[in-house]
Parts: sequence; structure tokens; C-alpha cells
Amino acid sequence: MQRETAMRTIPCLVSGVCVFIAAHGAFAQTDLERATARDAANNGRAAFDAGRYEKAIDYLSRAEQLVHSPTHLLFMARAQAKLGRLVAAHETYLKISRETLEANAPKAFVSAQDAAEQEQDALDDRLPSVTVTLRGATTAADVTVQMDGTALPAAMIGIPLPADPGEHVFKASGPTITSEPVTVKLAEAAKQSVTLTLRSTGAGRPPPAASTAAAGPAASAAVAATATPVGNATAPTPAQEVAHVDSSSGHGPGLMIASIAAFTLGAAGAGIGTYYLLKSSSSRNESDKLYQECGGNQCADKVKQAEIDAKDRETDQQSKIGIAGMVSGGVGLIAGFTFLIVDVSRGDRSARQSTPRVTPTLGFRSVGLVGTF
Repeated sequence: MQRETAMRTIPCLVSGVCVFIAAHGAFAQTDLERATARDAANNGRAAFDAGRYEKAIDYLSRAEQLVHSPTHLLFMARAQAKLGRLVAAHETYLKISRETLEANAPKAFVSAQDAAEQEQDALDDRLPSVTVTLRGATTAADVTVQMDGTALPAAMIGIPLPADPGEHVFKASGPTITSEPVTVKLAEAAKQSVTLTLRSTGAGRPPPAASTAAAGPAASAAVAATATPVGNATAPTPAQEVAHVDSSSGHGPGLMIASIAAFTLGAAGAGIGTYYLLKSSSSRNESDKLYQECGGNQCADKVKQAEIDAKDRETDQQSKIGIAGMVSGGVGLIAGFTFLIVDVSRGDRSARQSTPRVTPTLGFRSVGLVGTF
């Protein structure tokens, strides 16, 4: 019973360690990555001010991939709105407003979230929508509706569909029916509807695949030809049964000791890794706070800039130690779990093979029983 409990618990521990490592990888940036993100963000804002919105989105999306910041997303949403991509801007604004900021989050993050909530309300008033309906079809299950060449889920048919201003082409088709393409031009804040009239293409439905029962004697003969005759199977002899038991019945406490030792080392590594990852997160927050106090740019105060750089290096070092500890801890836990599985499986196999059992056998014009006792 104790072994079964351990087998259920250890996979959860290993999974937790792996998830923690994967999650931390998102914010374990190096000094180079953080510096590059700041430079990309500054270039993105400059491109936005110059009216080069495509370039601004490119710079800001790269900065966001390196270091997350609501200010990156805010200027991305503004650039998307300037380009008329209102649906994408709406989703970007929504991502900012739904983020839960920490109590000690930089003022720039809080200001970006407040601005996103206000600008989203104004954007929603500009967002147009179109409702697509079908005529000539009793059900939309076999009909595919496309908008600008992209298939729409069936659940989006018959309800308002947010769309960007401009021209959009709609078309519906199925195995035996189709519609003419319909082009609509949406203005900002417009609420329009599109009706696609389906007509038969004259093509019949493909016949259903023939079943084995309808195929007749030929299919039955093919199935019989691929089956292995039962009469050819040779039942194992009692001597073979005993030899198999003797070859795998031995197992000792060595694997259990190795499992306990691996679990101990894994837990120690995970503990050290967790400690340094938490310290890295704290140092990173302090560095971000100092950076935001400089207005999100390179500090003119050389003393404060040196302090930011020192915090970045400290964060990077703590992150590397933490990740190394978590990885070694995960390896130890996985090794301990493997040793435990092997030990338990050997014990269970020995118990099963030492238990008396009877096996029925079938042969050509014969039937019998083979057992071990």
C-alpha cells in the first residue's frame, strides 16, 4: 500500500518541478535580452510617433517577446488601431486590462492599464460587425462559410461577427451545395448582415463505404486469410512456466535504497533552486522599478544606471543558479521515481508468477488445461 501511494505522489512532484522550470524560463532574461528589449521598445515608440505603425508593431512585438510589459502592448494596440485593425487592437487592449498587476508594480504599468481601459471603450464604439446567415440550407453542419478565404466556425454563423472596416468577401460551400461570393464594405461602427443563398451544384453525395457484411464471401475470405489459425498456437509447457518464474523472481532492497537517495537529492536541489528563483524574481522587480523611475529609458543619472546594471547582473546570476538547482532536483526526482517503478514492478511480477494459475489451451481437434502450482 505504501508503494502504491508513493507511485501516485511522485509523478505529481516531478510534473510540478517541470512546470515550474518552464514557467520561470519566461522571465529568466539575460542582461543582453533585457537591454535589447529596452532598445526595441524605444525604437517602437519612435516609429509610432513618426507614423510608421507597421514598424512600430514589429519593434514592440519583439520587445514583448523578450520582456513582458503592459506599455509594449499599449503602443501595439494604438498602432493596430491606427492601421484599421480594430479587432486585433480590441484583443490587445483586453489583454492589458485583464492582467492582474502586483501590488508593487511600477507606476508605468498601472498607467498603461488605466489608459488601455479608457481607450478600449472608445475603440469598441468604432468596431463594426457583420451577421452571416444562410438561405436554402436546413442545417449548417455540412456547410463551410469563408470570410476572406478563411473558414469560420459554425458557431459564428447567425450572430454578430466583429470585423475590421473595409471590404470583406463571404462564400459558403458544401459537398453538394454552394453560394455565390458576396462582397460587403464595412464602415466604422456599422452593423450589417450578409445572406448567402445556397444552390445545388448538381453533384451527388459519394456513396457510403461498403461494410464487411455487404461485401459477401470475398471479404470474409480475405479476413480469414489474414487471421492466424488458433490450432497453430503452441501452449507453454509447465517447465517453460517454471523457468520464466525463476529468471525474474529475484529482487532486493538495493533499488529501494537508490530510490530514497535520489528523492533526497532531488528534493534538496529543488529547494535550492526555488530559493534562488524567488531571489531572482525579487531582484528583477527591483531592477524594473528603478528602470521605470527613469521613465522607461536609459538613465541620465550614471549612478542609478550602474545600480540598474548591477541588479540585472545579480538577477541573471541568481536565475542561472536557480534553474540549475531545479533541473538537478527534477533529474533526482525522476531517477528516484524510475528506481521505485522498477522495484515495485519486479515485486509485483514475482508475486503474480508465484501464484498457482490455470491456462486453457485450444488445438487442432483438442482442448485442454495447462497450469502451474
